[in-house]
Amino acid sequence: MAITYRVNAGAIAKESWIQDMDFGGGRIIGEICHFVDTLTFLTGSLPVSVYANAMNDSNELHDTLNVTLKYQNGSIGTILYFANGDKTLPKERIEVFCQGIVAIVDDFKESIIYAKGKKKKKKLLSQDKGQKEEVRQFVDSILRGSTEIISFKEIYNTSLVTFKIVDSIKTGESIKI
Repeated sequence: MAITYRVNAGAIAKESWIQDMDFGGGRIIGEICHFVDTLTFLTGSLPVSVYANAMNDSNELHDTLNVTLKYQNGSIGTILYFANGDKTLPKERIEVFCQGIVAIVDDFKESIIYAKGKKKKKKLLSQDKGQKEEVRQFVDSILRGSTEIISFKEIYNTSLVTFKIVDSIKTGESIKI
């Protein structure tokens, strides 16, 4: 499986709490973790290496960057996270290429699947990023006494990957997880 996840995040001022590495963790630690989670879920595998590049900016925010992940099962994923785009471009686009099939999710409002020479399109009336389903599963797990919805190993790995993204930007090298 090969995946691209493009995020038109928009600029956030250097003074924002989100950009504060001690308080908000910066955008890599505080936001890109969600996209790493998504790619990990879609591939069904944990990342084994990461390589990242960031555009130079005067504030050294590193919030326009690309991240390349290699997974245990051989899948690859790229997160394209841009703070320098136009606000009229939809925020998120995911493209998944696997075994001759391509699936695209545009801003969690529309999906398109290309398979066997045909195109299948589905539109939603409103954006659905899955927060309601996430809360439902969390409440259900508490009511059933279940232990975890997402394994500790996955949560730990995602956090580790975000720190390794920062390291990769600093060193300019691919880093094993």
